[in-house]
Amino acid sequence: MQIVKIPLTIDPIKAAKMRSTYSGVIEASFLSRLLGASAGFCSDIQVQFSCDTDEHGTVTVNGHAQGEVSLTCQRCMKDFNENLQVKFSYSPLTKPSEEEELPDKYDPVEVDEHGHIEIAKLVEDEFIVSIPFFPMHSVEDCSVKEQDTTVGKIDDSVEERPNPFAVLQNLKK
Repeated sequence: MQIVKIPLTIDPIKAAKMRSTYSGVIEASFLSRLLGASAGFCSDIQVQFSCDTDEHGTVTVNGHAQGEVSLTCQRCMKDFNENLQVKFSYSPLTKPSEEEELPDKYDPVEVDEHGHIEIAKLVEDEFIVSIPFFPMHSVEDCSVKEQDTTVGKIDDSVEERPNPFAVLQNLKK
């Protein structure tokens, strides 16, 4: 099977009429925001999606993508590669008022002045959102083990201060 480049933009309405299906890659060179959100590496993204209309006549773009990015482990502060997989389901909007009528299972996406959507940008957005807030190795792969981490220690040499609200206890009587 031949690996092809995914078009950067598509006309979803025309593609839905033809029931187009796309399968290929988006090169990492087009994913500068994802590269900035990672620790400096992102692979080419494998993408498969199709354009169609649902039973209500809504134009849809459904698909999935997978790729690899480097992240910095927040436990040991070393870089590691993480395989990310995303699924997406969009519906193009030609007018802002259409968003209210859109079913919840579709994310709205605005079309440009030519009626096109930028597939690479949408997939890149999905990958950026799927990056964990606190990326970490699995415990087995991390150089810092769970028993080595501490979340703070109370210094025993500090003397116990009297409670400033203890005076209020006397007023209660």
